[in-house]
Parts: sequence; structure tokens; C-alpha cells
Amino acid sequence: MEEKQSIDIQPLLTVKEVASWLNISASLVYQLADSGKLPVHRVGNGKGAIRFAANDITAYLTACRNQVTPKSSPTPKVRLQHIKLN
Repeated sequence: MEEKQSIDIQPLLTVKEVASWLNISASLVYQLADSGKLPVHRVGNGKGAIRFAANDITAYLTACRNQVTPKSSPTPKVRLQHIKLN
């Protein structure tokens, strides 16, 4: 008997959809894709159209989340005094 693998198929998003979701420009989406920060799927011949998996976008957002660090107390300012030279 042949085993079938279960593939989680989710819809792929366009550049415009990703830009809208992240509230950024389409050109920034292309830059993130070119830099490898956002994984892409190429669809079609040649360079083809690029598409993004939703879970890749959420993984990118998670990686971008700033970690909150406790603020240290500010260092007190050293007050300088002028000295008179004779």
C-alpha cells in the first residue's frame, strides 16, 4: 500500500497583499525578498511572479519583534566646576 504525505497547502500572497498586510510599500517587500529576509516562491517561466506563504510572513514578524529590556537607571551627570588660573 502506498502512503500519501499530507501537505498543508495554504494560499500564496502577492506582493501587493503582503505590502497591505504589513502596511509597507511594495518596493520594500521586493527589497525584503531580494535580501532573503522574506522567503519567496517563484511561479511561472523565467523569473516568474513571486508569491509569499502566510506562515513565512508571520515568522518574519516574529523575528522582527523587539525584545523589551528593562531600562537601567540613568547615570548621574557629573557637574564640572571652573577653576581660576592665576
